[in-house]
Amino acid sequence: MFKVSQDIYLNASDSANHSKVFGKYQKAPDDDTYKLNENSVFVSPELTEVDKIQILHFPEDAVAVNEFVDFVIKRNGVRGNFEVKFETPSGIVTKIPLINLDPERIGVRLNPAFEGLYKVHITCNTVKLMGSPYFLVAQITNEEAGNQTKLPTFQSDPTKITHRGEGLQRIVLNEKNEFIVDASSAGNNILLVGICGPKGQCDEVSIKHMGRNVYDVTYRVQDPGQYVIAAKWGEDHIPGSPFTLGTL
Repeated sequence: MFKVSQDIYLNASDSANHSKVFGKYQKAPDDDTYKLNENSVFVSPELTEVDKIQILHFPEDAVAVNEFVDFVIKRNGVRGNFEVKFETPSGIVTKIPLINLDPERIGVRLNPAFEGLYKVHITCNTVKLMGSPYFLVAQITNEEAGNQTKLPTFQSDPTKITHRGEGLQRIVLNEKNEFIVDASSAGNNILLVGICGPKGQCDEVSIKHMGRNVYDVTYRVQDPGQYVIAAKWGEDHIPGSPFTLGTL
C-alpha cells in the first residue's frame, strides 16, 4: 500500500542547486530508497484522436469501373501523417498518393480498374481510422458492357487437334524454337499461345497461319530455367497443354 508522498526532482544540470520539482511519486513506508536515472527523461507519444477525423464524400453506392472516385479526409485539428492503401478484389495492395487541399483537408483519388469489392485502408500515425477498411464496390455499367468485344461462338472440337515439333519437347536458348499445331479437323476457332518462364511472360512469340487451320508457332527465350507453354483452341486447351519444358 503506497502512503507516503514525496517530490521528484529533475536535474537540469550537474548542480543540485538548479533542480526543480516537476511531480510527485508515492513511496512505500518499508522502502527507503529508489534508484533513479538522474539524466533520463521519458516522453510519451502524442495520442492520435482518430475519432475526430471525418471521411467526406466517400461513395455509399456502387461506382463504375475505370472511373475516378474522389473523397476527402478532414483532420478536424488532428495532427499526424495519413496513409491510404487501396486493396483490389484479388488482394493486391497499392499505396495511394495524397493531395493536400488545405491544412485541414486531404484529397484522395481512386481508380477501380476491375469489377468487384475493393477495400480502402486509412491510418493516421499508423493508427486505423474508425471504420477502416472502407468498402468500395465497382461494377461494369451497361454502356461499358455494350462496348466490350465478345468472341463469337464457334463449332469446334479441340480433341481432334494434333501437334508436332521440337519446340514442344525441348527449348534451346537464344535460338528459334518451333512447333506445328494442326487444327484442320477441329472445326473453326482461334488459336491462342502463351509462354511463361522464370521471369514472366515470353515477349517473342509468333503464330503463322499456314492455311486450312494449320499453324506454325515460333518463339525465342533468353533466360535458363523451366517454361510453361499453354496452347488453347478458343476456350479449351489443345491435347497435352499446358506443356512444361526446360532449357538446354
